Amino acid sequence: MTANADPGCEVARHNLEHHRRRARELLRAARAAEPDAWARLAPHVPPRRRTQSAAGARLADAQRAIAREAGFANWAQLKDYGLFQRAVAAFDAGNGEELAALLDDRPSLVRYRCRHGEWYEAGYFAGATLLEHVAGNPDRGLLPGNVVELARLILARKPDKDVMERTLGLLLTSRRASEAGVALPLADLLAAAGAPFDPHAVDLLSLPLLNVAPATATALAARGATVDLRHAAGLGDVAAMEPLLAAAPALLEEALAFACIRGQTPAAEWLVRHGARGDVLVAPGSTTPRTALHDAANRGHRQIVELLLAAGADCTVVEPHWGGTAAGWAAAGGHGELAEILRHAETALRRSESQRST
Repeated sequence: MTANADPGCEVARHNLEHHRRRARELLRAARAAEPDAWARLAPHVPPRRRTQSAAGARLADAQRAIAREAGFANWAQLKDYGLFQRAVAAFDAGNGEELAALLDDRPSLVRYRCRHGEWYEAGYFAGATLLEHVAGNPDRGLLPGNVVELARLILARKPDKDVMERTLGLLLTSRRASEAGVALPLADLLAAAGAPFDPHAVDLLSLPLLNVAPATATALAARGATVDLRHAAGLGDVAAMEPLLAAAPALLEEALAFACIRGQTPAAEWLVRHGARGDVLVAPGSTTPRTALHDAANRGHRQIVELLLAAGADCTVVEPHWGGTAAGWAAAGGHGELAEILRHAETALRRSESQRST
């Protein structure tokens, strides 16, 4: 057990035994003629052994009842889930010895896809396997300090290729992996194991830059990843932006959105000086259309918001998906003071437009 271990690992370790104990208690209660217990147990006893009492019931029937009450089709599924819980707890604790023992004892565990419990029933992590936990995405807390070693241990058990590909995507967009500086070492491990990782893919840097993983983007750029105007703006690399603008002027407004998302004020100033408006609907990374002003407002980058307003950005522009202005996006991001500034700007702009039209 490493220094990161916590009592949660012990809770998970005994979870299956807890269910076994509940099954034994249910069977004893049913055989003692407790009506509620027999009512729970009877539907799970095969008809050929079902009578008016629990005389024909067996422990396997009680285990089946407990499993189904917990949302599983049978005891085997509950048992697999319990083992998966133990493996995740061992991973979270950085306990490579226990994790290896679990995987060696049940080799199929590396391919188990969890669809029960928090994180696993809906959303992009539904049906996750053990390997996908190495990305720290979704954010379940700090990654263990030996996450690279744990990933190597899991990869040695040959997880499916599609799982490795999915893990790579989670990794490149992970805040936890970015902040811990482990995204690239883990990506290298995945690539060596067969994951399709192209470090020079044209839009690779958009993944970490648009998903709160800027350190991962910086590390990829340092390795020679393809950088266009949007990426340079998101990285705050003003020196690189002039030749990139000349090569792709059509990216000007989207580049401003990247600068706003990442809070790169000098890059935003440079782009405004070169003609970016900030009130043009763009879809950075194929997201829903919004303006750069929307993004700056939503993330609370007041200096950039004020820069764009001073440059004449139209704060009344409504994005088509949610029907919100930049003020609404600021409020949704929890930036009440900035939302109020934008509401005042909206009111002033509409009043000015009304006066001009009369």
